[in-house]
Amino acid sequence: MKNLILIIGSLLIVLNTLIGLIITDYAVLNFLLANISIAISTAIIYFVAISKIADGFKIGLTAFCFFAGIARCLCVAFAPSVLKDNALLLVVLGLLFFEVICVATAKILSKK
Repeated sequence: MKNLILIIGSLLIVLNTLIGLIITDYAVLNFLLANISIAISTAIIYFVAISKIADGFKIGLTAFCFFAGIARCLCVAFAPSVLKDNALLLVVLGLLFFEVICVATAKILSKK
């Protein structure tokens, strides 16, 4: 199961890259940021799967990180292709920050 997470993440990155190369309206910055977002989501979900977190936390965090990753990819894909004054990138960073805080909190609470 854990290897499947890495395989699916890699395939999604390849698929997004191919889409970025085929569709000319898909800006290079957007598909690179989407690839980074997919890689980060894959890494977070993989970390949750391999860590010694309580099973209830694992199920909830995996589902949350999956849907937050989809939201981040959609925000990045439809964001303006400039970094300056880009509100959707702030949403992406906020989601990422919230995901990391949730995973860290679950890890700390599972140690007790």
